[in-house]
Amino acid sequence: MRKIILITTCIFCLNIQLQSEETKPSLDCTKTVRPSFPAKIVRMNHLNSTQKVGDRLEAGQIAGTMSALPEVVSPLFESQYRKAEQLYAEKKFDEVITILEPTVKVEKRNPFLWNLYARALYAAKRKKESFLAYQTLLSINDADETYNEDGSPNLVIIDVWFLEAYWKVSSIYLDQGEYAKSIFYNRKMLDIVTFANKQYDPNNMIYNVTALSYLAEAYYFLNLKEPNNYYACETLKLDPNNQYVLQFLL
Repeated sequence: MRKIILITTCIFCLNIQLQSEETKPSLDCTKTVRPSFPAKIVRMNHLNSTQKVGDRLEAGQIAGTMSALPEVVSPLFESQYRKAEQLYAEKKFDEVITILEPTVKVEKRNPFLWNLYARALYAAKRKKESFLAYQTLLSINDADETYNEDGSPNLVIIDVWFLEAYWKVSSIYLDQGEYAKSIFYNRKMLDIVTFANKQYDPNNMIYNVTALSYLAEAYYFLNLKEPNNYYACETLKLDPNNQYVLQFLL
């Protein structure tokens, strides 16, 4: 009787193992297609475009060059801003916040002050406050964006001076479980960096691996297999040993 029980138990374990192997998601990177960006019209601000209105771009085809940043970004707080930049580079984020907090209350529509302030809050792990600061920044930079009656984007504004802001906002939306918004803002940054940029070198832009894996994660929770697989494949192309993205395969 004991031998029969042992044999039965082993067969049961084998069945579980086989079922587990059968249900494991597979990934075929030969058939993935880059999902289209969800907008009818895209306008890139602060870009000296080499394209005509209505032109379509292929991957690797340069869209233009970024306009030069202004030499003076704040009429009232230039010295404070430059000091805050230096402190940010030294990772003294709390000091940056202390310097910039009063400036954004005066120059309420200055995107440079808001951007550095939001970056410092994000780096200091004060995500809720950072999110509010970034929302203010986007309300300034992307004020001309329009949406269709169903809520889908019509005119999308991408300010190439502040691409990092889209990425930071996207990561906060992902933490909040707002996956569609996370995808939208992630792609506002990533598509410009990788799609229409002839100088793009993924080996020198490691943060893009994280951005790609976050897109795979967001599409996973929306249960959208094709874009999920595409961004999982793109992640693994840049980082073949990436384990994070493997958690989120459909």
